[in-house]
Amino acid sequence: MSLDLTFIGQIVVFLTLVFLMKKHLYGPLADLMEARSNKIAQGLAAADAGKEAKAKADAEIAVQLKEARTKASEIIAAAEKRSAELNEESVIRARVEAQQIVDGARDEVHAELNRARQTLRNEVADIAMIAAERVVEAELDAKRHAKLVEGIVSAGFGNA
Repeated sequence: MSLDLTFIGQIVVFLTLVFLMKKHLYGPLADLMEARSNKIAQGLAAADAGKEAKAKADAEIAVQLKEARTKASEIIAAAEKRSAELNEESVIRARVEAQQIVDGARDEVHAELNRARQTLRNEVADIAMIAAERVVEAELDAKRHAKLVEGIVSAGFGNA
């Protein structure tokens, strides 16, 4: 019977050790391993959420970049249109100013021409008066009369 009692004692000690090891060693170790597994799972979930957030942010950035490019294109087109309008206005303004200058010069030339004609008329009238005075004073000889008129005319136009 002593064998049986030893065997039962060993079983009791073995079961006690198994119970104590489970309670004090395997239990906390399993809890630590479970906590570590949960922490790793949370890290992987956070990484997946980060990837999704990055993909979403990249898509949003792409949309905003597209909108910015579209707006920039619109601004450039509006600036080019305004530039063309300003250029056209400048060309029209320059043509109007050039036409005004040409018209002013033409008017000035006409005025100067009219003054020159008036001066010429006055000089011709003066020459005619001088010629008439000399003809009246001179004899009524035709040859002498023609010679006198030619001399007066050449003398009058020679002074001008």
